[in-house]
Amino acid sequence: MSREDPIKAEKDFSATLDEQFPLIEKLPDYKQKLDKYLVLEKQTRQSSDLASSKRVIEKIVSTLINNNDWDYLNDLITLLSKKHGQLKSSIQYLIQLIIENLVKLENIDLKIKLIETIRTVTDKKIFVEVERAHVSNELSEIYLEKFNDLDKAVEILCDLQVETYSLMPFQEKIEYILQQINLTLRKGDYSQGKILSRKILLKSLKGFEKANEYKSIYLKYLIDINTFEYDYIEIVKNYLLLIEIPNIETSEDYENYLISIIYYIILSPYDPHQNDLISKIKLNSKFKKLDSKIVKLLDIFTTDELIHWSNIESIYKNYFNNSAVFKDEKNYKNLQKRIIEHNLRVINKFYQVIKLERLSYLLQLSIEESEQYVSELVNKGMIVAKINRPQGIVKFDKFKHIEGSDPRTSDNHINALLNNWCYDIDKLLEEVDSIGHLINKEEMMYGLKQKA
Repeated sequence: MSREDPIKAEKDFSATLDEQFPLIEKLPDYKQKLDKYLVLEKQTRQSSDLASSKRVIEKIVSTLINNNDWDYLNDLITLLSKKHGQLKSSIQYLIQLIIENLVKLENIDLKIKLIETIRTVTDKKIFVEVERAHVSNELSEIYLEKFNDLDKAVEILCDLQVETYSLMPFQEKIEYILQQINLTLRKGDYSQGKILSRKILLKSLKGFEKANEYKSIYLKYLIDINTFEYDYIEIVKNYLLLIEIPNIETSEDYENYLISIIYYIILSPYDPHQNDLISKIKLNSKFKKLDSKIVKLLDIFTTDELIHWSNIESIYKNYFNNSAVFKDEKNYKNLQKRIIEHNLRVINKFYQVIKLERLSYLLQLSIEESEQYVSELVNKGMIVAKINRPQGIVKFDKFKHIEGSDPRTSDNHINALLNNWCYDIDKLLEEVDSIGHLINKEEMMYGLKQKA
């Protein structure tokens, strides 16, 4: 069992080692040397002489590596780490020495075997958790580059909970977590990638050398996750943070980032937050460098005028074809949907009552599709309307809707809803009484006729 480093050694073996090392080095057989070194290792360990113990361990490791006896070194890792009374710093030093020399080992199978032994020895030992992370990362790279085994690489690397490692520098933790996210996204496991991304806080990515570099990488991973989930608002928010990072303006993709922001904001479902982001984008001087036609989309979607899909398609077809955003067919369909939703909101502002035929003509949809979109926007709280199918009309209620607020949750709407509900109930009871009275009248008239 390993133990904590002593404050002071029971016996100082430094002079003994100075005397013995030259004599041992003269031995012709390296295995004889090892036997002598192992005797000294036991003596220094039992005497709690940490400095001397490290010197002996270094001799053992260098002798085996110089003679290319990696198999015996592999056995010694387990043997030395499990010696009774072994000092924690000695185990740590042994592992560090082997990791530093792994680059000299060309046999991949043997390297994997050695790394697996180190991972086994260091498992659940806090004082060598950083060393375990290093060899795990190297093993993950081997499986990825040499065997093209992405699943195994993800399994090895994502098993590390580096955020809990107290001995690992903060910047190194970020590097490992970013690598974990990268591998999970390459695997296509966006759910796991999202879970891993929560281990990093954006506000913490500052105050160290590569802060901006890691922040940009992290935001790009978040955008990939948001794109997979079609979370347009989050995509826009992360892109807006990305373009504020120094040196991003000089990157090749900078203009594409700006264009993507405009495309994704018009793809976002309408709500006060989306409306606020559009206003901020309009005021941002960075977007003035873009093609005016692309920027004009922001005005088109914020002006109280109907948008005709045929016009948008004819003007912007080439722009959309050249954008990675609209290579996804779902985004193209969602754009058409946002145009219909915009048109419905405009109609809601200018009409109190409209015939379904007229509504379907303005929306360039069938009557059934128009009814469906009206129902969807009512459920989402974008508009308040009622469909009267027997009369074939749609009645919009502008008094319940306050611009920039959700009519389902605003106080004004709730009060109006309760008042209308009370009115409707009273009216219903009146109608029931009226119907009951008419039924009684009919029954009386029928009874009189029978008697006559």
